Amino acid sequence: MENSKEITTLAQKFKIMNSNFNITIGIPIYNVEKYIKKSLLSALNQDFDGKIEILIINDSTQDNSMTIVNSIANSHPNGKNIRILNQPENKGLSIARNTIIDNCQGEYLLFMDSDDYISNDCISILYKEAISHNADVVYGAIKTVDENGAPLDIGQEYLIQEYKVLCKKDEFGSYVFRDMHQYVRDYATNTLFNVSFIKKNNFYFKSVRFYEDVMFSADIVPLVSRGVIVPNVTYYYVIRSNSLSNYQGREKINLEEIKQFINIFTYIKNKNKFLKDKPYYEARCARSMVQMLFILSGALKNRKVITPPLSNRMIKDAMKHPASLLEIVRFKKHCLVNLLFYVIGILPSWLSAAIVIGIAKKKKLI
Repeated sequence: MENSKEITTLAQKFKIMNSNFNITIGIPIYNVEKYIKKSLLSALNQDFDGKIEILIINDSTQDNSMTIVNSIANSHPNGKNIRILNQPENKGLSIARNTIIDNCQGEYLLFMDSDDYISNDCISILYKEAISHNADVVYGAIKTVDENGAPLDIGQEYLIQEYKVLCKKDEFGSYVFRDMHQYVRDYATNTLFNVSFIKKNNFYFKSVRFYEDVMFSADIVPLVSRGVIVPNVTYYYVIRSNSLSNYQGREKINLEEIKQFINIFTYIKNKNKFLKDKPYYEARCARSMVQMLFILSGALKNRKVITPPLSNRMIKDAMKHPASLLEIVRFKKHCLVNLLFYVIGILPSWLSAAIVIGIAKKKKLI
């Protein structure tokens, strides 16, 4: 079995080294007939001198998306570089992206969402940095826009960053987690990934309904040894008119949905247990607890319509700290905030819930 894995890994490396493509742009497609033309043309109209593969995953779309894709493939000068893989049934974004990982032929990989679009110089900018620094990942800047291309402010200043080359040991992770605030986005889109880095570490998207990007980022960031961040806007993230909060305006929310959110951020929180030797361990612990607080706040804001009810015990369990008390009191950074979260996780359930609600109200989260 081990020999088989080694042979597979060697075969993957050989395939990548001998690829005719510098870049694979991977685009999952499901019911995006209104947006796919602009998205696909932005990928095809790159000013890049190298070779780009456009890998389309048809996730059993039910509309005319693939008719539009096939028309463009047959008429565009670069249409021959479009490769289409059809999934026999709708499996969701995570599985579609994993199919891209398994089948991409480029040296580097860029994920696109099929309702977004990229700048004409996106690949030129990101690839130049990747080659110059032998990077595992290169992050471009993102601009949020409405369906007409008008800028939208969604309060995520970290979507545009200053230029950074982070190639020393743990330098990338230390930059990402230098304190409790978010400085680098956790979207998978508009990041140029070295395919060898992805395959060597066996990175795949978790099969979840939402926040698959956040989980993917949680896996990747600690293992990045060479990362670059560029300030150039290379990606346009389209906010659709019907893109509402997961809970907004709903008369009933199933408790299982809340559990899925909590489980996702419990996974992210518990990743800390494997990062105790990292210089950013203390900050990452605090950040993951703040993230859980935000998730619980969103649920508590809608607690009256959650069925069956969201219990105090579930709130307490979600707030369990990944570090021990002995570890926390030795923290040199963020000791008090980590200690607060630790205490919340060991108090009686009713008191834990009351404190979470109190903090959320003070921060105007509920």
